[in-house]
Amino acid sequence: MSGARKYSLLRLKPGIVVSILLLVVLIAGCSQGFTSAQGGTVPSAAAQSAPKVATSSLVQSSDGGSVTIEARWLAEKTDSVVFDVVMNTHSVNLDGFDLKALSVLRDDQGNVYSPVSWNAPEGGHHRNGKLTFPRPDSLSQGKTKFIELVIRDVAVKERVLQWQTG
Repeated sequence: MSGARKYSLLRLKPGIVVSILLLVVLIAGCSQGFTSAQGGTVPSAAAQSAPKVATSSLVQSSDGGSVTIEARWLAEKTDSVVFDVVMNTHSVNLDGFDLKALSVLRDDQGNVYSPVSWNAPEGGHHRNGKLTFPRPDSLSQGKTKFIELVIRDVAVKERVLQWQTG
């Protein structure tokens, strides 16, 4: 009889079981940081370490401080260098990060270029936009081995994404 009774209690409360499972998934997905008393997000100690950078041909990514940034170099033959930048997180509102103010482009000769525009609609935890720089002379003349997109203060002190050019 007790076996039948246990079975009927579980059948009567499926909504509670589903609610608990959803809560566990939500907490696990957003546990990289917590909100401080001032309303900002404080990343965990592990998240404050240097960001991890993955490399591939035209797409570079950096994961650190609970934020993942992926940049695709749109290698068009124009007078500018344009990156399609995607930012994702589960713990911070990304709308306050102005990549025009937080980014520079750097070549292997030490030249630094400021962006001319950052066009990205607000998106909360998921943001996508175009980051545009003037085309470096060293790149146009084939005199540089790499360029780096440097993004500062987006959940970590600095992210450096590098593309080989020759």
